[in-house]
Amino acid sequence: MKPVAVFVGPPGSGKSTVGAALAERLGLPFRDTDADIAALAGKPIPEIFIDHGEEHFRALEREAVAAALGGHHGVVSLGGGAVLAAETRELLRGHRVVFLNVGLSEAVKRVGLGGGRPLLEMNPRATLKLLMDQRLPLYEEVAAFAVDTDEREPALIVDELMARLGGVPVFVPVGGAAEYDAVVGHGLARGVTPYLKGAAKAAILHAAPMSEAAAELAAIVAEAGARPYLIEVPDAEAGKTVAVAEACWERLGAAGFTRTDVVLGIGGGAVTDLAGYVAACWLRGVRVVQIPTSLLGMVDAAVGGKTGVNTSAGKNLVGAFHPPAAVLCDLGFLATLPAADLAAGLAEVVKCGFIADAEILRRVESDPKAALDPESVLLADIATRAIRVKAEVVTEDLRETGRRAFLNYGHTFAHAIEKIEDYRWRHGDAVAVGMMYAAHLGRLTGRVDVVDRTRAVLTSLGLPVSYPGGRWDELLGAMRVDKKSVGATMRFVLLEDIGRPALVSDVTEEQMRAAYAAVEG
Repeated sequence: MKPVAVFVGPPGSGKSTVGAALAERLGLPFRDTDADIAALAGKPIPEIFIDHGEEHFRALEREAVAAALGGHHGVVSLGGGAVLAAETRELLRGHRVVFLNVGLSEAVKRVGLGGGRPLLEMNPRATLKLLMDQRLPLYEEVAAFAVDTDEREPALIVDELMARLGGVPVFVPVGGAAEYDAVVGHGLARGVTPYLKGAAKAAILHAAPMSEAAAELAAIVAEAGARPYLIEVPDAEAGKTVAVAEACWERLGAAGFTRTDVVLGIGGGAVTDLAGYVAACWLRGVRVVQIPTSLLGMVDAAVGGKTGVNTSAGKNLVGAFHPPAAVLCDLGFLATLPAADLAAGLAEVVKCGFIADAEILRRVESDPKAALDPESVLLADIATRAIRVKAEVVTEDLRETGRRAFLNYGHTFAHAIEKIEDYRWRHGDAVAVGMMYAAHLGRLTGRVDVVDRTRAVLTSLGLPVSYPGGRWDELLGAMRVDKKSVGATMRFVLLEDIGRPALVSDVTEEQMRAAYAAVEG
């Protein structure tokens, strides 16, 4: 275990502020060694200097830095003088060390008159210049790269860091009865190895387009000492049937799969849904590790433990709650997606913006082109934010008895479209139209009016915002089978405000029809 980034730099360079902001962006803990020293000594740093002197403080600092570098997996900020110790500089070898640089004038403005900084109490400007000049070679010695912070907002500095630190995996914890991590990053296939522990066999469920990736995964499984079984299933929704699941169970039975063996699902949301259902039912539950390769799978289907297949009655009506052992979201797969599939996945990301994290909406609105770029920092950021939204919701409500229903914003109408279109529509496209329908329902029922904003965001991403007319009776019949309905009462997830979804049952059939008329195209 070691930090994903370690910040060094002079007083006033923003190590604590930027470090905390980066940690928040990554979903990781932040650690400031100055705070560790104060906690260890039981007194503020100025008192340590007054009572015991700088030499004693430096001894405590070396101890605190060694502990942080050796046992913290998040982001660490070191005190400005930590690099003075040769043993600390040696410890920093092999770490991602970032030198936050700042000009003297800006640093003086930030540290003020030196309050709380013992070395700057007398003549702060002259002393700070001396310290910066003396320490600059040491910062440059230990750093992998430097970032200037003069007159820059922390958020912009973090954007640069995300790009330059590329490849740093983000761990999003998912709690509940069975805790696991959704890991977001690049090159994560080898990360499956720890989750094979104790398994003699691993079934790898995949569709034809992912055959090459599945074969590479099989080689990794074999290297780990387990025997891989490649099971190809029909692509997309065609693979989400009881018949396909039964064929998979027959393969597991023929291979002699036991409770200690593991199922791996590599592919889009349909494959991970199927893999989870197969694992949930075999021997009443075996391990499953999900490796989603589509944006939709990463931000929605693979996280949360909901598994299932479709029937003639509707989508996902047969399934089980079965949390995975891990979800490995390798962003490298996004570059292989057709543009339309990537955009469709963004519909679920936008949904998370409306129900929980408005920052997602602001970032898409600021640069929709970057949101559609599979290699952009912005896309990685909003995808991680969406995963975090889902993780927080399912941690609180695994079995959809309360708050988890909010994740279905836009889905009542979307699932109806999918059903009457015989699942020929992309799920994300249907969700986009479903969110427009929900936005109109919100306006019609006197709730928050997000119709124009919804249309603008979705249109900027090339997503559909309308559905052909003349099919109301079919759509209404399909919506009546929605999982949120109670008896004859239809319920919808609508917004009281952005970030404030509610499950409501006061929508009249007249309002439902009027909302449909508003999205007819």
